[in-house]
Amino acid sequence: MKPDQVAGLVVVCGMLVFGMLSSNAVAGGPVTVTGSVTDINGNPLRGVEVSAIAEGSDKPISSHTKKNGQFTIKLDDFDLMYKLTFTKEDFEAESTEFVPGPEELIPVDVTLALVNLTEQRERAIPVFNDGVALLEAGDNAAALEEFSEASEIDPDFVAASSATAAVAMELEDFATAADAAENLVRLDPENLSAISTAYFAELMLVDMERFIPSARRLADASPEVVSNEMVQHARVLFDNEELAGSRTLLELIIEKEPETIDAYLQLGLVCNMLSDAACAKNALNRYLELAPDGPDATTARSLLDYLE
Repeated sequence: MKPDQVAGLVVVCGMLVFGMLSSNAVAGGPVTVTGSVTDINGNPLRGVEVSAIAEGSDKPISSHTKKNGQFTIKLDDFDLMYKLTFTKEDFEAESTEFVPGPEELIPVDVTLALVNLTEQRERAIPVFNDGVALLEAGDNAAALEEFSEASEIDPDFVAASSATAAVAMELEDFATAADAAENLVRLDPENLSAISTAYFAELMLVDMERFIPSARRLADASPEVVSNEMVQHARVLFDNEELAGSRTLLELIIEKEPETIDAYLQLGLVCNMLSDAACAKNALNRYLELAPDGPDATTARSLLDYLE
């Protein structure tokens, strides 16, 4: 989650003009659509999500406008009908349908109308925009203060919480990052980026009350993250003398991915430190079943001999 994905200036409306660049296109081939979004005064509008979906498809192609208001989307087939949608927090979504064609330039004017803002949002927006200016000036610490204040004024302001989490992680302010990420999960329980940020921030805080539920939440939302990398996180907890938390995380890893070999060795070590000989033996024996000639097989056998 990069700050420039969330740090967009909030303005009243926008105008889009986009063109399709395809001088080397072939019939039915791919095409690149580029465009820019500006406000009514001609200023670039960043952070607008631009999504294109072909007729009959359920897989949208997305991009975001950059600081200069420009975006680029690569489409698969210029002969297909596409629906192009523009969305930004606090604005009504707008969309248009078109067939790109091989060499056309298609001007489209789009007005993004503001939704009715709450009193909190109206107060938070100028503070958020001050944060954007500070971020662009390279003063991340001061920007974080503004983003955090905007989030406190309006806890439902997604852009403010997103910016707070991103900048706080960059500055290694893990407590602030964790709070902001948890707020984003409250607003959108399926926000994988926020779930991941909360997990890593709470790991760095060694906050077991929050981290263990966060770890399960991440494993449920994104099973592919359950791997040897997560075993390394269990070692971090072990090194910080959070043995119970390390054990719980390792048991979660084994529950989700029973073939994660290193998890058994680490669980054996943790259970030994917790004086749970039965758990240690079971884990170490399972490690040796999976990796009898593994790099830590000698260590596992030595510990088993000690436990006998």
